[in-house]
Amino acid sequence: MTIFIVHDDSGHFISPVYSSILLMLWIILLLIILLLVWILLSPLEFEIDTRVPVIMVRWKSIGNATLFYEDEEWWLKVRVLFFSKKWNLVQMIFADPKKMEKVAQSRKRKSRRKHMPVLKFFKILKTFQIVHWEIAFSADDYTENARWYWLNFFPVTRKHVYINFDDKNYLVLVIRNKAWRIAYAFMK
Repeated sequence: MTIFIVHDDSGHFISPVYSSILLMLWIILLLIILLLVWILLSPLEFEIDTRVPVIMVRWKSIGNATLFYEDEEWWLKVRVLFFSKKWNLVQMIFADPKKMEKVAQSRKRKSRRKHMPVLKFFKILKTFQIVHWEIAFSADDYTENARWYWLNFFPVTRKHVYINFDDKNYLVLVIRNKAWRIAYAFMK
């Protein structure tokens, strides 16, 4: 009588618990990758509007920081996802001297970092795109306004430069970029 020994593959059996843990790890990895793609592809926007005194740095769908003038005081408002906070800028700059000493001591302890080379800075700066800009200018002298009035009709500055006689002076500037462009220029 011949006995055949069949080797089973029980050492390589994948249990349902192991497969569910592996599936959860894949889902977590996929969520982390989607979060990184979302952060890299969401646009960054820098806006200055002097008609309504506002300076805003906005990372769309993530958060923003706004510096604005309201009720005779400068305010800084920061919003990240669902959390927001508003600070009085004067109180923040001129804080208690004891707190300032603690901050100064912690700054002394830190080691100096290497500065970013100038060429790398300019490569990063080239990635920004000016989306919208307007400059309105009115000098106190009407002859000076008349001397520069032709800029309203020059093809390059039309719809961007407004020389006027109404004492309107303002600047509107919107600059846009994406985080992946900044990261790519930084690594390049």
